[in-house]
Amino acid sequence: MFSSHRTLKRRTPAQGIDRREYIGHLVDEYYTTTNIEAQQQVTANLANFAYDPINWSHLLEADALDVFLASLETQDQLLKVHGIAALCNLCLDKTAAKFIREQLKVITCLFVRTDHPEIVLHSLALFYQLLEIGELADRDLLLSPPVLRTVQEWRVKAHDERILSSKVLKQVQVVKRFSQSDLEQFAQFTGDHNYIHSLETPTEDRRVHGALLNAVVAGIMGTQLPGPGTVVLEQNFKFLKPCRIETDTLVTVRLLQSRKISTVEYDIRQNDEVVFAGSAKLLTRNQKD
Repeated sequence: MFSSHRTLKRRTPAQGIDRREYIGHLVDEYYTTTNIEAQQQVTANLANFAYDPINWSHLLEADALDVFLASLETQDQLLKVHGIAALCNLCLDKTAAKFIREQLKVITCLFVRTDHPEIVLHSLALFYQLLEIGELADRDLLLSPPVLRTVQEWRVKAHDERILSSKVLKQVQVVKRFSQSDLEQFAQFTGDHNYIHSLETPTEDRRVHGALLNAVVAGIMGTQLPGPGTVVLEQNFKFLKPCRIETDTLVTVRLLQSRKISTVEYDIRQNDEVVFAGSAKLLTRNQKD
């Protein structure tokens, strides 16, 4: 339950310490104590404070973000749980989100290596929120092959219903290899005879049409996920790197929300690098509609 400043003032005894000062003392205690149980109590309290937005400014002022990051880098599992839970609670704050983005390699590395279900759950919740508010640069790390592999592995091995429920997030992956013949057929159909797609350009510099990449994604959405009857209502995408011919190309479409108006995200990768990424809102209809 969220608090107001009036509520906090009413709850604080006349001679009591205020919330801002108390959070500062907790941060100091984390660094001064050598007792692991005391550190666990400190991080549990700080993570609990991070749940309520009214405390965010106090946590930032006290440099609690550094405590949460330090917790992730310890050997103690409980400290790691508290650290990732706190970052998950705080990630909608702009300053905290910027800090978290700068530490994504640490966080995703923990996610890939951990065998602790609570760390997995808090990490997934954090990732989903960052994907909603983040930029394409975040997606490159959050949707990297190691992270996606780990998600799939946990779906298979987990017995925790909270993790199993994440199976609603469906995805389709297709590997393609574009040839010069594909480019020429597409150019013939569209009239796009730009030389960067033709034999006039050396193979290593030749580019696959951006519209062809989008057409491949559309083909998956219309036939596999969500499937037949799908109508694209809105799309946002970026071309991040040139897509080359005669190179294995991984196309991934993820269904984030399955409703009358569904939401998907997609990316295309070559050599583990994102060359094309975007999202779309889709009108999904069954054959009876």
